[in-house]
Amino acid sequence: MILTLKNLWTRRKQHVWLCVELVLISVVSWFVIDPLFVEVYDVYVEPDGFDTSSLCCLRPMNDYNNAWAEPEPLEMDLNVIKNKILEMDEVESLCFETSWFLFSDVNQHSYVSLPGDTTKSCYGAVNWVIDVDNDYFKTYGYKVIAGNPNEEDGAIITRSVAEKLYGKTDVCGATISIWNASERRVEEYVDDKKIIAVIEDVKMGKNFNCRHSIFYRSKSRLFSAASVECILVRLKAGVDADAFCERLRPTMQKELRSGKTYVGEVETLDHLVEQDFRHSGYTGYLRRQISLAIFFMVNLCLGTVGTFWLQTRKRKEDIGIMRSFGASKGRIFREFLTEGLVLTAICHLLGCFLFFQYAYSNGLSRGLMRTDLPLSHINDCWLNHFGLHFLAVGTFIYLLLLLTVSIGIAIPVWKICRKKVVSLS
Repeated sequence: MILTLKNLWTRRKQHVWLCVELVLISVVSWFVIDPLFVEVYDVYVEPDGFDTSSLCCLRPMNDYNNAWAEPEPLEMDLNVIKNKILEMDEVESLCFETSWFLFSDVNQHSYVSLPGDTTKSCYGAVNWVIDVDNDYFKTYGYKVIAGNPNEEDGAIITRSVAEKLYGKTDVCGATISIWNASERRVEEYVDDKKIIAVIEDVKMGKNFNCRHSIFYRSKSRLFSAASVECILVRLKAGVDADAFCERLRPTMQKELRSGKTYVGEVETLDHLVEQDFRHSGYTGYLRRQISLAIFFMVNLCLGTVGTFWLQTRKRKEDIGIMRSFGASKGRIFREFLTEGLVLTAICHLLGCFLFFQYAYSNGLSRGLMRTDLPLSHINDCWLNHFGLHFLAVGTFIYLLLLLTVSIGIAIPVWKICRKKVVSLS
């Protein structure tokens, strides 16, 4: 290592522009890779907390003139249709939902606190339509840690919320205060709710990283048949959701009908998520980020590999001298590669230091669908911790630079070492 540092210091004038290039690449990589890193983690790496592959959404439609004024006939129709669906061999359970796009309410939040505590922490809140035989949690596949989420009234909190408020998960029977929130302001006191169950962490949306969720029954959204926009169906293990939807489409308006109500549309939840992504512009945004990253990385590889390739080829006389003094090919290979890796580390540290000046004032990327509320109140995910986030992305960029520099050094050194010593003068 000492010899490597001496060699770098001796050739410092030749490395000036190379260092400038590496520092510039390191800084620009932060602006390109950091947003994509967060988005990819949110959508494809962070666990959803439930399995979407076996979920289908059936949209009920009706010909009632004013279902809101007289919901009783519609409620009877929905119950008949519900029973017909449950009689199907492929169906395991179902529940009613108030949104066709099931994640449309993810931007609603509620502040919660322990009774009498003036400190309020913000967590995402979810309301659900509940009826007598509701299988909401079974249908979604949420894992229950403690309690019974099917009790008539109360709050169901996730593991993270329980640990944040109480330091443990066995908190059934305790009481929390819930407040409606909007734009970082507490707007109105909702109610004190008894905790009836604790479930594993669950994301409120496919690309919305918020694991601190509270499920509760809101007085303003009591069950009404007219508010049902989706019948969420969980299929049994081994049943293909796409095949189930294809089989159902031709006959569903006839077979799944009661009175003036019928099922007019059926889609898999995964397909609806894709539709929601396209409708919100998220798909286009993600494709642009990926295209930009690919374009940048290709140019990075070509430029950096080419620069190191030329720099290495210029030192073939040095390799010849080392070979004439008995240095093995492996020794030469390791020596050149170590120089490149150390130079890359120094330049990347300088690049990270420069980007840190920007990130400390403006923050790191939070992703397109992350809430504007303070992240420390929303989620304890490591991406929301500045130090861990900075270290993870910085390490990823460094490994990427190492790979590129290694290619630019290893190939020409290997080719030069294959030549005879007399031809390296």
